[in-house]
Amino acid sequence: MRQISLLILLVTLAWQTAVAQVASFDERPLTLCSQRIYRTEFSPFDTRQEALSGNHTSTAEHIPFVPTYHNTVGQLEFFGQQIEIPTAWIDNNTYLHVENAQSAYSVAIGDTMIGSAEEGSTPADYLLSPYLKQGNNRIMIILRPSRTAELNADSPTSSRAKLEGCYITSQRRLSIFDYDVRITPDEKGETLRLALDIIAANDFNGSETIAIGYDIYDPSGKLVDYAVREMTLEGRSRDTLRIRTSLGAEMRYLWQSGKASLYRLMLYTKRNGKPREYIPLRVGAGTTTFADGKILRNGKPIQIKSVRYNALKGRKEAIAEITALRKQGYNTLLPDAPQPKWFYDVCDGLGVYVVEQCAISPATLNDDRRVGGTPSNNPLLADEYIDRVRAAYYRTRNHSCIIAYSLGSAKAGNGYCMYKAYEWLKTVERERAVVCLSADGEWNTDLDKIE
Repeated sequence: MRQISLLILLVTLAWQTAVAQVASFDERPLTLCSQRIYRTEFSPFDTRQEALSGNHTSTAEHIPFVPTYHNTVGQLEFFGQQIEIPTAWIDNNTYLHVENAQSAYSVAIGDTMIGSAEEGSTPADYLLSPYLKQGNNRIMIILRPSRTAELNADSPTSSRAKLEGCYITSQRRLSIFDYDVRITPDEKGETLRLALDIIAANDFNGSETIAIGYDIYDPSGKLVDYAVREMTLEGRSRDTLRIRTSLGAEMRYLWQSGKASLYRLMLYTKRNGKPREYIPLRVGAGTTTFADGKILRNGKPIQIKSVRYNALKGRKEAIAEITALRKQGYNTLLPDAPQPKWFYDVCDGLGVYVVEQCAISPATLNDDRRVGGTPSNNPLLADEYIDRVRAAYYRTRNHSCIIAYSLGSAKAGNGYCMYKAYEWLKTVERERAVVCLSADGEWNTDLDKIE
């Protein structure tokens, strides 16, 4: 009983500290220094079999994070979970994946605030390692009002449970940090080529050598290429392993609407000659480009028939709903905000196009072009706009279904923040269209509308 009372006291003190920190948000600069990670959304598997099945049940470095509701203080809702960090994780990079927050939130470990987001639509990863201790750690997510609530007013409301889909994953400090993958026809349009960039990270202090492997199977299940390559990284550095190889003359496997042929690619690392850290990918061959005012798939204009759609329930329900929309002739989905990763996996697998919309959704259109007259023309919000666009882009850029990026809803207005968001996205996305639906004839959009 004494131990339970002490635990309650410690949790209460942590709550009080967190309340004080969150309550002081309005006195801080808008951009809170956080441990948020911007990269493709993935969680490695321990074995190839687990990776192929997509089941993390036996993955030692993957723990479901199912925070329970603890308390409400004013407008703050506290959710937390006590996690025992394995000894083997102390020398790892450990991340918290937050999903379906449904509001702005802050992340705390004990009484230390480590990160935040002003909207809860875009799933996000946070680096926990600098704040974890061996043994029990109290990880809390505090749902709170947003300091940029004017950008969230028209966001869709999910019927999924709050914070459903969260997890904790851990990687060795010498590991795959991110990747970029494309399978495209060669210049003559006769054979397919794999362009695979694997970003390796060495977070140890000294130089380390990592062995990175991959194998790729065509849609019929035939192994078409594989290799293991070593690279040496200086301490506290990242480097990119660039792979360019032919996959043969299989142009019949080009991915497009109604023809969802997917290559199966597996990335993995080796430690002491033993494979580990498997990362499975499904990749559609072909190109999505923008030219002469049209979105092109494999060099041909897409005849878009679009419909607004948000995956507000679960994967099973989404598959049924999207399949029904396909039968009605719709080939392009227009979500109102970033969706769960499995949504894009489903669209890849069903051959459905998606225009990814960043989480900028005011309630009403405001055309006031005075400085600050509309959120999109308030220079103080420019960093927040870019952050939301950046978060949406990096996690989904490897999905074949994405044919364009929308900077926000048609009600978002235009101005300085949208100019900066468009410019930033065009620096990293040079092929697919970037759309500002509220540009109203100005320069910062590739298309005036999606249809």
